[in-house]
Amino acid sequence: MNTNILTCLTLSMLLLGVMTGCNEEHHLPESGNPNAITVRLATDKGSGADEESVINRVTGYRFVDGILEEVITPSKRVGTQLYTFAPSSFTGTLHILANTQLLRGLETLDPGHSTLDDFLALEGSVDEMTGDGMLMTGKTTLGESTSAIVPMTRAIARVDIESLEKGVQVQQVVIHNLADKGYALARETVETPASASIFRFTKEYADTPLENRSETLLYLTEQTHPSLLVEATIQFGGGRHLLKAKLPSVIRRNEIYTLKIEGKGADVQLVIESEGWGTGVSTESTPSLRGLVDVGNSVLSDGVRVNETRDTVFVPYHGSDFRLALLAEADATVTVDGSVSGVEITRDFKVSRSALEKIADVAVRSRSRMPGWKTERIHLDIQDSDNTNLGRIVLVIEANPILVDGLIRFDDDATCDFNDYIEGELGIIHLPAGKMLRVEFDADESAWLQASETESDPASRSRVSGRSYRIVGGWKPNDPKADGRTQEGRLVISDEDGTHREAYTIRRINWGLPVVKIGETWWCKYNLRGNVKSFEDQVTIPDDPAPHEELLSYLTAAPEDELLALLGDQYQGGNQQGLPLCHDGSVFYHEGMAASAQNFGVLPPTEMAPYGYQIPDYDDYLTFSKNGNFNLGGVGSRSYQNSKGQTIQITIVERDVNFLGHNYGVISFYDFEIDGAHYILNGLGHQWNATPGNISRMNLLLATYGSSSQTWVMEGYASQQKPNENWIKYTANNSTKTRVIRCIKTPVEYTYD
Repeated sequence: MNTNILTCLTLSMLLLGVMTGCNEEHHLPESGNPNAITVRLATDKGSGADEESVINRVTGYRFVDGILEEVITPSKRVGTQLYTFAPSSFTGTLHILANTQLLRGLETLDPGHSTLDDFLALEGSVDEMTGDGMLMTGKTTLGESTSAIVPMTRAIARVDIESLEKGVQVQQVVIHNLADKGYALARETVETPASASIFRFTKEYADTPLENRSETLLYLTEQTHPSLLVEATIQFGGGRHLLKAKLPSVIRRNEIYTLKIEGKGADVQLVIESEGWGTGVSTESTPSLRGLVDVGNSVLSDGVRVNETRDTVFVPYHGSDFRLALLAEADATVTVDGSVSGVEITRDFKVSRSALEKIADVAVRSRSRMPGWKTERIHLDIQDSDNTNLGRIVLVIEANPILVDGLIRFDDDATCDFNDYIEGELGIIHLPAGKMLRVEFDADESAWLQASETESDPASRSRVSGRSYRIVGGWKPNDPKADGRTQEGRLVISDEDGTHREAYTIRRINWGLPVVKIGETWWCKYNLRGNVKSFEDQVTIPDDPAPHEELLSYLTAAPEDELLALLGDQYQGGNQQGLPLCHDGSVFYHEGMAASAQNFGVLPPTEMAPYGYQIPDYDDYLTFSKNGNFNLGGVGSRSYQNSKGQTIQITIVERDVNFLGHNYGVISFYDFEIDGAHYILNGLGHQWNATPGNISRMNLLLATYGSSSQTWVMEGYASQQKPNENWIKYTANNSTKTRVIRCIKTPVEYTYD
């Protein structure tokens, strides 16, 4: 995208123990008791339900020098999350646990004897940690203050599944090598208890497959395993497919892991994403004062937002240039955890003497985010000299709010290059509210792209709030510029007043075959040759030797080597490579012919044709006949009525030709004229089996779609042998016999000038 440029975000991290800033402070009421402390337990709803954030029973555990001194049950202020603890001494660390009703082992803790290691060794299953509200933990250091804000962290992780692609159904999900229990409290490193057993989780969707929605699969304890394998059985396009991916080897508490089924057809894949539980916009958690954004001393550019609790920075998808100041205790350092494509982070630590703060400059280079890219996160971990995490700032690199369904995929340069000819529906662009889309082209480019507003499907309406546009690639008959050049157009998205312009480029290679319109059908003028999928192998529009003159006259007088090339190759069903005419010194044959082949009649009509073209069916060829067995007569011209009552002027011309240095014999040209348009059938006849020489040069078997046994045939006879006998027939022929392929244009939705 021309307007998308690299931007640089310079984050200046002020690491000090004094909290300043322009955001509103949380002023907690004093307890009124010099021997008590009022604590606000900060929880967040995150992306889950209310029951995932509720706090029931709360208990405090005060440790001094690694020994449990006392267990404290607080009093709660009605209607708030304020709890008052009255410790016997204001020393040590107060560990706060919520929703522990089902957690076993707490009753065995003995004040004066139990150690912090005993406390951290408590284990539990998911049921024990979620049975009466989710187990949450937090802590605060006791000192002179009689109030504190304590963020509470869930002791478990959550696994969700999401499948939003139309037509993709999830039938089953299996996750291998899960631990059935974990440690209740956070430890220095994530470990799986030795007493844990390994199990396999299975979710069946037999009756109601998961489609166009997401849901929570299960909760997990914090754990580690090198092979947490996920298998998802999905169904699309009439078939079942097995997708595999690995969860991270370390499953961390308070994280959400989402199994996302993305893509369509051969591109469908299982992607696993993780995010902090509550690091999104809805978070209300209050972090430790050991890692906060100092908003007052930060320089924020347009679109950059800091959440209320100042531990999360939202970076807009179009990129930004801003500077953050972070607050932390003295001697802390910053570690970058995670990476995002298009975002580069470098650090430069230095010391400033303007105050007692340590400065860390963190430069971030961020590119604009493309439609379809998901929200991603980078963590700035605040650590002390022992590499213990003191806090975390989350950089949320926001997703582009523009959603794309279909074939369109933009690269880092905001370009979707199909690198081939393509037409029809390319995709649907869903915009956020207040946005509009238009198509632009360079002055010398045809308007080959079309964008029209369309109704969003239910799944898309749940993700976007604005307009949706259907993007269609068009076709132009006999386009002189369809010569294999690159064709380009731009989708320009802006506010409704034209501001905040974003440009996305779509490219294709413009190819076309010469065509003539008979009735409502565009017929190709020449037989296929070479690879049926390769435009380069065909007679393309710029290569048409008779674009304006009468083709019949040209063919009857063309040099024989040129004529041979224009007559094309022979084909067998399923083999997309043409069988060229050869001579072994004795007889003619078609090189590469096999003893058996697939049937043109039942293959998809587009399989044996270039993109945008297809094999004709019975009704298509019936246009040139009165019925399924009609004698056109012999050499010369005459008129007749076709099956639709239209008048056709037929002209049949013979020519005795020499190919490859040998006499091939007489071949016929059939010129059908309807309403002034000429359509000429010709070819090399057909070979009926793999034996060299077994060629019927006057009988053209025309590749026909729709019947497993019958095909259209131009059954001809040389006038000197059997005069006035040239038939167009729909008759039985086996699939081994070779065919001439004369394509028709697949109907298009949009034809441009």
